[in-house]
Amino acid sequence: MRRTQGGIPHMAAIIEEDLEQRDMGLEKPHIKGLSDIAASILAVRNVNTSELASVLPRDVKSDEERYRYIQRWLANQRINPMRAMQGFIPDMMEALGENGETVILMMDQSKVSDGFECLMISARVGERAVPVLWKVVQTEGEIGFCVQKELLEALFAMIPEDIAVLLIADRFYGTSSLIQLCQQFAWKYRIRLKKNLILLHEGGEIRSGEIFKIGLSGIENVTLNQSGVVTNIGVLHEQGHSNPWIIAMDEKPSKGRVLDYGMRWGIEALFSDMKTRGFGITKTQLKNSDRIERLMLILSVASYWAVSTGMRPKPPRSKKKKQEVFSLTSNKG
Repeated sequence: MRRTQGGIPHMAAIIEEDLEQRDMGLEKPHIKGLSDIAASILAVRNVNTSELASVLPRDVKSDEERYRYIQRWLANQRINPMRAMQGFIPDMMEALGENGETVILMMDQSKVSDGFECLMISARVGERAVPVLWKVVQTEGEIGFCVQKELLEALFAMIPEDIAVLLIADRFYGTSSLIQLCQQFAWKYRIRLKKNLILLHEGGEIRSGEIFKIGLSGIENVTLNQSGVVTNIGVLHEQGHSNPWIIAMDEKPSKGRVLDYGMRWGIEALFSDMKTRGFGITKTQLKNSDRIERLMLILSVASYWAVSTGMRPKPPRSKKKKQEVFSLTSNKG
């Protein structure tokens, strides 16, 4: 039972009303718990479970019972964060893509706690970003393309067909496999490349870092690493920067299109919101990747609910009318 008095219960009830209209694949008790914990996190701005338990609007006898409730919710394997975000993503994409605007997606990786890294896809809103899909992996290193592909294919299946998308990613993701996937999806892309890639162009070889050195600002129709993947590359080396931006893109290279890559800094603001300047997720004591992913779902619902209230005047799609689109393997082609 939820407490009925105070600001947090009121906020939780409003969030719950919103979530019940969404096709999140969650049962009513899961939605109620998500609403209660999200409202509590918005109030305390902290992921510390003990602190959350002290304000959680559950009508029980002690903070210990509230603490155990939060732990049970985080451990519930029937709560699938990727499936739950299906209740947000189509509406989010439509709101950001209104009037033919291109939706800016950013992909990057960040440490969320000791031994755990999070691969995040976010959508740019103004100068910042909101979470879209994520995967937490127990590793000290980089998360490879197989996980990137899993997230991007799931996201592709959730985006309405008439929405234009631009994916921006840092040089760790500058692979022929990612570029080929963007081409398969018919997405625009600005993906930074490392300077030591071997490129095939007009019957010869050139390294990506040599393009600027020989006085070119870009080249078109270049093949990456004998992979057969053809793309365009723009280069810009601004004064005061140690390395040039070498950007793979779907369009004819120009300075403006290279500078599009700068929009990726919105995801850095998102990571800051999740970490040191916001909810402090790096301080979580959770030691299971699935539970951290559910904690990320709570943070995402809290931040998305707060942002979307002023972003979109129309109500979310009814889950009763929405067709099922969630699939890791489906495509629109």
